[in-house]
Amino acid sequence: MKLYIIGFSSAGKSTLAKSLAAGWNIPGWDTDEIFEQEHSQSIADFVLKQGWEAFRKAESDILLKTQIRFTASESSFSESANTPQYDGIVACGGGIVESEINRAFLASQRLLWLSPPWELLLSRIRQNPSAFCTGKSEQEIYDDYLRRCILYRSLFA
Repeated sequence: MKLYIIGFSSAGKSTLAKSLAAGWNIPGWDTDEIFEQEHSQSIADFVLKQGWEAFRKAESDILLKTQIRFTASESSFSESANTPQYDGIVACGGGIVESEINRAFLASQRLLWLSPPWELLLSRIRQNPSAFCTGKSEQEIYDDYLRRCILYRSLFA
């Protein structure tokens, strides 16, 4: 089984992916964690130096590579032509739906959209803001949330 988990920042995607992977004894990954391993820096630092557009491109590359089996070390992808697609759970970054390429890929996958109430998301964001939410007003974050909800929903049409 392969399952992609999507949702806004602080929806609980990573936590759920880890829990399900452990409970079902299958592999689990997080696109944000893969990014930070591959780039040896935080998303916030990368964005500060190279911008959101460069981050979204790198994020797309990671998402599309999830079709390829992860190596046993779970720190790099195996790109052998004969490598079967892996089974497992992938927690996606909240903005993964910003890219049309990512949406097209995700629309063909088994998806779980975590969509907790806005008040819960805002409470979590206040406690631990992601790079995307840092420095934004609550209204700006809410506007991003509404815009992304349309994108998340479009994957199930």
